[in-house]
Amino acid sequence: MGGRHRRASEIDGDVDVASGAGLDSVERRAVVLSTLFRIIGTPVVAVAGLVSAGLVIRATGPSAYGVVALVATVGLLLPFADLGIGAVVTSATARSRDPVNDAYALAVIRRAYRILARVTVVVTGIAVVVMMFDGWGTLIGTTTGPEDRLVITIAVALFGVTIPAGLGLRILIGVDRAQLIVVVMVSNSLFALLVTAGMYTGGVRGIWYVLPPLIGALLGNLMGTVLALRVSGLGLSVFRRAAVTMPTKGLLEGSLWLFVVSVGIPFGLQAQRVVLSHLSSPLELSRYALMAQLYGLCWSVFSTAALAFWPIFVKRRGAAEHTVRLWLTSTMGFGLVAMVAAIPLVLLSPWLADVLSGNTIDISSTLAGAFAVLLVAQCVHLPSGMLLTKPTEARWQAGCLAAMAAVTTVAAIAVAPATGAAGVVLVTAGAVVLCQFIPDIAWVPRLVRNRDSEPDASARVELAAAVRIS
Repeated sequence: MGGRHRRASEIDGDVDVASGAGLDSVERRAVVLSTLFRIIGTPVVAVAGLVSAGLVIRATGPSAYGVVALVATVGLLLPFADLGIGAVVTSATARSRDPVNDAYALAVIRRAYRILARVTVVVTGIAVVVMMFDGWGTLIGTTTGPEDRLVITIAVALFGVTIPAGLGLRILIGVDRAQLIVVVMVSNSLFALLVTAGMYTGGVRGIWYVLPPLIGALLGNLMGTVLALRVSGLGLSVFRRAAVTMPTKGLLEGSLWLFVVSVGIPFGLQAQRVVLSHLSSPLELSRYALMAQLYGLCWSVFSTAALAFWPIFVKRRGAAEHTVRLWLTSTMGFGLVAMVAAIPLVLLSPWLADVLSGNTIDISSTLAGAFAVLLVAQCVHLPSGMLLTKPTEARWQAGCLAAMAAVTTVAAIAVAPATGAAGVVLVTAGAVVLCQFIPDIAWVPRLVRNRDSEPDASARVELAAAVRIS
């Protein structure tokens, strides 16, 4: 037999783990190391990111900086490009005790790489078509010059290549190696800084500075893939054809709703850039872009810490009450720490903006305070996002995100012309609380307790494969 086919109860509940009163030693190690690595890595990421931002502002000017930041963060604007498949890979890997000898987990990863390689081709093709029709100015709402057509197309193509490369990070999460993601993120920042510094020293100016963050992300993701395949034991087996064909129906079940969830993610922070680029001034967009970068330093600490809980929740799907208690504790913990982190975010951001921009981009206390409110709102929802990953739960999340996206879009369009960046951020925070956090508190315990004991998609696929193998 080509893989270890576990019983449905093992797959869906990991009863021996779920019935415990707390985290096992591997999980505690993952959470602790993830936190320690983030504490150590955050200053490195912060310094690299802030130095890069300062160089870019000086090379592009305060008005063009917002446009450059908008394009450079295309990966944040389009996180749904992996079709929700990355989340399925994380869950499949987390359920497996030994991915390299687990036929189902290996089949999921192989299929994921094949599909996302095709996505890369599609994304690149679309970028070329937009360039041919000179449509980038219309899409982003502004332009910096004739070089935009070529440079933005290259940027989107680079983003397309990072999509399958990012599966390595998903595997690391699943095998309780979230701390290594911090290593990758630090590498991303350092790679981007090296490219930015090289371009600045070489006299490059203008829109070309959209490329360093994407080059850094690609190099870092490739390094993450190497790490993931090594620590998981998968090696090059994920790129080989399977000796025994697994049935593909249901193999990526749940990815559709997780795709819908990922479509809504940009409305938490990134879609606002597009609204401001169309309805506000270039300087206001630059203010938003610079403050969003400072906010991102805080947010990345929480989002990376939350990733360590994904496999923990997956392994406890058979223990509803314990899962609910763990969810409540983690939600309160994230909220309290976010409130503490919000204080220096408000106090230091205006000063840091002056230093980084050479007093050319000013950030008000109002804008910094709006981002602080958003930080708390998004952090109290984080544990729910890590918990609700089954297909029916992802569908529920998708409904909440659709509501949040609709409220955010309508409200941001309404307030952007008059209130600028601060108003857009505040209405976003309000939408997160109204459409995500309040439904979380009201419905998550019920959703967890309603989980049935029927085999999930992996169990059905593995059963069918076992019949074929035997």
